[in-house]
Amino acid sequence: WLAAPAMALLSSRLPRGIVRRTVSGSDAGEFRLIARRTWRYFETFVTGDENWLPPDNFQEDLGQVAHRTSPTNVGLYLLAVLSAREFGWIGIEETVKRLEDTVATLDRLERFQGHFFNWYDTRSGTPLPPHYVSSVDSGNLAGHLMTLRPGLLALADDPVGDPDGARVM
Repeated sequence: WLAAPAMALLSSRLPRGIVRRTVSGSDAGEFRLIARRTWRYFETFVTGDENWLPPDNFQEDLGQVAHRTSPTNVGLYLLAVLSAREFGWIGIEETVKRLEDTVATLDRLERFQGHFFNWYDTRSGTPLPPHYVSSVDSGNLAGHLMTLRPGLLALADDPVGDPDGARVM
């Protein structure tokens, strides 16, 4: 465990001779559209009614929201908020409010020896049976949080002319 950070750093470096490729204009547009649709999901469904937790899914044919979430869903949402700011879809105030609201909810959730359970009801915030801790979901959340931190630090250091204005990418 002590060597894990150094191993992660070494394994994340590109081997010599590898050329970074750029995304073509048409692919970039398609990826941006997928990203926007993904953000629209979070923008629509992560609300006060859901305790600022992202529902697991929305069944479009039935018009039903699955009022449950997992640590993986929460971590993905936190990164989506930061990404929405980076893409210019939300301002800094909304970014901070969404992150604070979700983190405040996380602080209130029941846990097992400090670990989040795998499923929570988004409306009540209670763990859903059977109660268990998933190493995969816990690891996903940890990875998301490790990625979120430098993004937030960069955002804090980034001079913004209009704090409510979003950058255009």
